[in-house]
Parts: sequence; structure tokens; C-alpha cells
Amino acid sequence: MPQRFDFSIISEKALASTAEMQSFLTKYDTDAPTRQRVEGLAQKFASRFDAINVNQPKIDGKSTNPFVLSAFARTQSISMVSELDQLIAAAKMFSSLETALGRVVEDVVPSSYGWSQVHSESHSLLSEIDSAKVQRSSSTVFLAALKSGPSCINDSMVSQIANAIATHWEQWADNWKVNNVHYIVGMNYSTGKNSNKKDWHIVRLAAEKLSEKGLAFSEPCIRQINVKGKLKLQAQNRFKASTDQKNITVEVLQGRNFWAAIGDGNSDTFFEVCAALALALSALNPSPLPDAPITVGLDKVISHANSLRSEKFETGAIQWFTLFVRHFVDAIH
Repeated sequence: MPQRFDFSIISEKALASTAEMQSFLTKYDTDAPTRQRVEGLAQKFASRFDAINVNQPKIDGKSTNPFVLSAFARTQSISMVSELDQLIAAAKMFSSLETALGRVVEDVVPSSYGWSQVHSESHSLLSEIDSAKVQRSSSTVFLAALKSGPSCINDSMVSQIANAIATHWEQWADNWKVNNVHYIVGMNYSTGKNSNKKDWHIVRLAAEKLSEKGLAFSEPCIRQINVKGKLKLQAQNRFKASTDQKNITVEVLQGRNFWAAIGDGNSDTFFEVCAALALALSALNPSPLPDAPITVGLDKVISHANSLRSEKFETGAIQWFTLFVRHFVDAIH
């Protein structure tokens, strides 16, 4: 019988407040280095977005499902085929873009915060590493594997990445000439609450494999806790282990917390990413969203956005910024 874990720490709510958002927008308005960094990110995003070749949707007997089309038309009171055209196009293009955007994020964001991209062939020494940053003062290399969303990791990926960590981590230390390896499984957006928890199982399986190799653990990724007289196995975000000469930390971070780690602990980093995504749309002269949107939760986004002020951001851009922020947290308050 598979073990059951308590994910209360992993799933702790990630929040953003409108006060934080306003503070960031004020900083963007008044702090030149912040503005230059965000504008640089926005230019890189816009350039890469423009270069994406999105496949046009087709009615070819396999790309769309007739039962889904009929059900959708019925539930949405769509009477004409022509009304479906834009909706079909959007749905299919979203799917195509999700595949392409993972690489764009890898290429654009970490390098803007001093990380180096790691290029390698599949199933090689460095193939489970996307970005690296060396801190010589602590003899540590920080390594990041960027994952595109909360449900993108499957069981085979868990095994593959955990095997790579357990097999290669000492070689990684030698490769960067350090004594300490800090490996991060990072989710580009969303939260630990929304994760399918496969990202954490990478940490768990890597710990099991390293334990079998005889490493000593100073911080485990599973702790026994007593809840109302019952023992539970509580999942932790990371573990720390060591040999006589080298140390390894493996942790999982999602959304806001992940980008804070990429930005050297700066909790505003994800705000900068969201602002850059909004600025990447500036050429379109974004208009404010309608007051009564169809999508559940979008009304709250509009309400929060309308409470924010900026000298540099127009109302439409602030709404896009707020919409993007909501994707990195469980709630805005």
C-alpha cells in the first residue's frame, strides 16, 4: 500500500496583498534600476513571443472533438458554427503556446538575474539542469530545473530527475569546483497548493536513493508528526545531506517562492516578471477589462487592479499585471 503524506507545509497558502503590489508599482515608477530590469525583461519576452510559430487550428477529424463541440455549443447557447471559430482557435493555440513557452522562460528570466543557462544533450551529466549560479563565497552551486506548470511532471520524470540527482550530484560539485550543491525543482507559476505534488516526490525519491548510498541527513524531507494522537508523515520542502567532503540540498519551490530564489531572495522578483509580461503587451495599447467578465475570479482581479495606481502603467496594463500576479499565488488580498 503506497504511503500517504501530509502536505500541509507544501500546500501552505501563497498570498499577495494589494499593499505589496502598490509598493512594487511605486518602486517601478521611482527606482531606475528596477524599471530598467523590468523593461529589459519585457523586451526579451516580446522578442521571443513574436518569434513563436503557432500552428493554426484545423478541422481535420482529429484536432477537435465533435462531442465536445456539441456540448460546448449547447451549454454556451452558441447557434452558429462561425461563433465557434475564435473559441476553437484560442483553445488550440493555447495548447501549442504552452509547449513553446517553457523554453522561452528558461531562456529569458534566470539569465536576467545572473544565472547561466546550462545546455546539454538528453540523458547526459547535466541534462536535468536548466540554469546554474555559483556563489564562490560559500563554495555553492545553485542549480535549477524549471518546470512549466503545476501538473506537468509525471511519474517517469520523477524517477528520471531523482536518479540524475542521486547519480551525478558529486560530479556537479566537481564540474563547478564547489563543495556544496543546492538543487531546486522550480515551478514557473502557480503554487504548492495547486501542484500535483510530483515535484515534491522528486525530492523524496532523491532522498531515498541518497540514503541508500549512505549519506548523512541533517534535514529530512519527511518528518513524523502527531496529529490528535495519530502519527502522520509530513512532507517538507527540502532535505540536506552530506558525505565527508560535500553537501547537497534539494528543494521544491513554486511560483512566487521559486522566482524569489532566482532573484537572490528578493520577494519582488515575481512582481518584476509579471510587470514585464504586462509591458510586453504595451504595443497593443491594452484596454481595461470589462466590469462583468465571464471567467470566475476575473471580477476580483479587476477589483484589485482598480485599487492600484502608477505613473508609468496605464489602467489596462495594471489589470494585466494583476491578472498575471494572481497566477503565482492562491489569493490576492
